[in-house]
Amino acid sequence: QADEPDWGLRAVKSLLRQAGKLKRADPDMDEYPILMRALRDFNTPKITTEDKPIFIRLIMDLFPGVVADPKMDPQMEQDTS
Repeated sequence: QADEPDWGLRAVKSLLRQAGKLKRADPDMDEYPILMRALRDFNTPKITTEDKPIFIRLIMDLFPGVVADPKMDPQMEQDTS
């Protein structure tokens, strides 16, 4: 593979793949909550605890009025309860 500049496009591609996976799992859901959820859930584990509230506020500013509940895995919740 040739050395080409990335410009952060790999991260965007990964985010879009995650959003596509969420959309396929819930095709009737509006796209804004899906994008918000993908951005939040994909990046939150990479953010320090100290910076997490700032990151969440930035996402809320990008998607004003949009509510995207975290995607829960019922089997995992049952297993950890």
